[in-house]
Amino acid sequence: MFQKILVAYDGSTSSTIALHQGMDLARLCQGELHLFGVIVSTGGMAIGQAAGAEDVLGREGNAIRNSLEDVAGKLHAEGLRVTTLTVEGSPAEEIARYALQMGADLLVIGHIPHFSLGHWLQGSVAKALLRNLPCSILVAKTK
Repeated sequence: MFQKILVAYDGSTSSTIALHQGMDLARLCQGELHLFGVIVSTGGMAIGQAAGAEDVLGREGNAIRNSLEDVAGKLHAEGLRVTTLTVEGSPAEEIARYALQMGADLLVIGHIPHFSLGHWLQGSVAKALLRNLPCSILVAKTK
């Protein structure tokens, strides 16, 4: 079924749900799991970083990387094939680039149920990915 599963993760609650669903699917399908963290360095985040002395992107990046490495270690111990990668940039562009590069069969992303400033500035990541990716997309939602 799905041999190469890509999970987009940014540390949010919705991406954590996507992470767990991707893990379950990788176990079920005995496929490769690619955990992909995107540190948003465009739109509102870029403005916030430029305005303050605090390294917001660095702190966010470390949190994402550490979380993904912890999960990958546990999944490796279970015998799953897991890779992790974290990049900075526009989520839709970076996710699409990596999905195409690694030949994803399935992309699992989280759903953000409420309108946000980031959504207004950048548009819907899911909508952009639907237009650009040849693979199936699972949008994981909270209840």
